[in-house]
Amino acid sequence: MFGSRAYAYEIYVLVDGRWRLDKRLEGDAKMTQHANEQMEKSAIAQANALLNMGDFAAVKVMRSRERSDGFGTQSEIFNKTASAKPKAMTTRPFKGVFPVCETLYDFARRPAAKGFSAVFREFLDKQNATSIEMLHSPQHQRKLNDMSNFMRAGLYALAGAQTQPNLPSQGERSKKLEALFDKLIQRTRDAMAEKNLPAFENNDFARLYERLAARMKDDELRFTYFFQVTKVTQSMSSYAARLDIVLADMIDRPMNGNGALLDELAASCLDSTSLIQDLLGSRPGLSEALIALADLSAGKLQMPAKPDIVLEKLNRVLGEGRLPCCVDTLWERILSNLNSKALLSKNEPRKEWQMSRALNQKLMAVVPESYKESIEHAGRMRIERARNMEN
Repeated sequence: MFGSRAYAYEIYVLVDGRWRLDKRLEGDAKMTQHANEQMEKSAIAQANALLNMGDFAAVKVMRSRERSDGFGTQSEIFNKTASAKPKAMTTRPFKGVFPVCETLYDFARRPAAKGFSAVFREFLDKQNATSIEMLHSPQHQRKLNDMSNFMRAGLYALAGAQTQPNLPSQGERSKKLEALFDKLIQRTRDAMAEKNLPAFENNDFARLYERLAARMKDDELRFTYFFQVTKVTQSMSSYAARLDIVLADMIDRPMNGNGALLDELAASCLDSTSLIQDLLGSRPGLSEALIALADLSAGKLQMPAKPDIVLEKLNRVLGEGRLPCCVDTLWERILSNLNSKALLSKNEPRKEWQMSRALNQKLMAVVPESYKESIEHAGRMRIERARNMEN
């Protein structure tokens, strides 16, 4: 089907009765058939995500094929019309503490990125994007900026999660975040205009980092590294695919200074609930799922007879202690679920108190020191709720 031709995919959106080019994915003749098939799937998935935003009447994907002699053809491979305007997206609360960001670069650091990941989760899932990609991709930034009310509501929510002492009002904090986001958008535009930047090729994170480190450092290095990586990862079909290339690189190549950045890339993938569910598979109840997350965080999750390849890699690298941000992400998820009012087992509500005690003991046996106090408190509160429910 693909042969030795170079393939490209153009995604169009229908706005006010006219087709507008939204994005172009380009390949080359050296790409394998599998790589071209994945690029086609990604183009269709991104078109569906655009339609689900509710801002466009229809979407379509055009596939171009060009031979080495210059002869080319173009055909429409996907066309879908919005059947009804979907429910407007809403922001979600962030239960952590959002950092006081002084520069646009502070937005890209993990403490802020996980806030964006929580508040804009619905947007990210519909765009098939991570928080790092949203913060380093002009494409995602433009879409979010077009949804001005939604974007401002999210930034206002993040401002409300700034609980440090002696801060100005939430409204003032929100305006500051909006101004920083505008600067971030301008920075990504400037990066798009930069010429001769080292490219992220063959999923070789270490090589990209080495080449960038020879030209820049500190905030500029960090931003440009994520910016170049995002150009490739934002076209991938799933969070699992992104996580896989990060873990494969950590296993197969020396880190040469970029291990902490890879940890953040992996953590931004694990922010996705759907990815966690896919990795863990079906579990009898919430208790078993939380124990599995705790075991995974320590790299001690028992693998099934036919383990998921990505889960196996993740378990290995976590066990080597090389993913501290991912450990935090998993334990924050555990803590959030422990604090929730969801029953540990929907089938046996009368055993809630007994199961809560057993869960608390298992979690306390493996919890990192930094989470011990909060997990212990959440466990006691859950046990107390279960006791009151039985009475």
